[in-house]
Amino acid sequence: MSAIYLDANATTPLAPEVMAEMMPALADFFANPSSVHKPGQDARALVDGARERCARALGCDAREIVFTSGGTESDALALRGLRPRKVVTSTVEHPAVMGASEGAVRVPVSRSGELDLEVLSRALPGASICSVMAANNETGVIFPIRQVAALCREHGVPLHVDAVQAAGKIRLDFPWDLLSISAHKLCGPKGAGLLLVRRGLELEGVQVGGHQEKGRRAGTENVAGIVGLAAALERAVAMQPTTELRLRALRDRLEAAAREIPGAHVAGAGVSRVCNTLNVAFERCEGETLLVALDVEGVAVSTGSACSSGSLEPSPVLLAMGYPRDLARGAVRFSLWNGNTAEEIDRVCQVLPRVVQRARKS
Repeated sequence: MSAIYLDANATTPLAPEVMAEMMPALADFFANPSSVHKPGQDARALVDGARERCARALGCDAREIVFTSGGTESDALALRGLRPRKVVTSTVEHPAVMGASEGAVRVPVSRSGELDLEVLSRALPGASICSVMAANNETGVIFPIRQVAALCREHGVPLHVDAVQAAGKIRLDFPWDLLSISAHKLCGPKGAGLLLVRRGLELEGVQVGGHQEKGRRAGTENVAGIVGLAAALERAVAMQPTTELRLRALRDRLEAAAREIPGAHVAGAGVSRVCNTLNVAFERCEGETLLVALDVEGVAVSTGSACSSGSLEPSPVLLAMGYPRDLARGAVRFSLWNGNTAEEIDRVCQVLPRVVQRARKS
């Protein structure tokens, strides 16, 4: 990869070992896993094996796993499958949750991105579901899921956790009733994900037309993608402790350099954030200008959620955190992955000050 790739929260490269596991499912086990003949049952065995592997990696029952096409579908299934009357979420959720929960009660966050638990507690009575992210995709801020779960239990409200940006970066050992994961954030393939559904929770299918996934997700299973998801998830969970230490050190080095630039504001500074994410808003800058200038220098970053790319509006997440619109427009997100090196980060630390200076003159 010639560019210094710092957009891992949008997607990650497919790990070679994950690709190697997927190839037999593409080349040899191509049959429909719902077919009763031997080729079909061989494909079914791969799906069943992947389900068991995911369950071991996540410490859950294999029967609690519903395979989906990724995080967006998992979020939509969680939020719509309960046919909720009242949904409670935060003001900084991913577009997938926002889009699937129109009319929801939105709980605010502080300037540092911390969830207001008092407002959450007041919002929960009468709710059908509470949906919050484990880690924010733009700022990396980690929500206190254990405290949220305790409040949800107190009010008898099922909790959905969007763990797409948390998996592989922190331990997922917190309570949940539903939980979303996407493979392509874990060096796995695009088009594969899962939703964990706590046993005993009645969830209706949103995508209908077949019996697959116990009627919760109709459609022929993406066998190769499911195998890749299992391989990527196992790999990410096993590597998580070392990944967290290494990427945090690299991220902190980059953050220190960014702070040296006058007029730089680090989103979520001083609160718990995932190890790989740095969001910096630069005064008197346009984020799109910085993105293009860094791209010319061989550095790939983003200005926010990939699902909102193309928008010239400032980040809704930063606006919800209380950032002025002009400052929010100058935000850039750096998100690291395991392939990044110290030499790459040093290069970005050298390039960033002059890129910001040029952007302010343009």
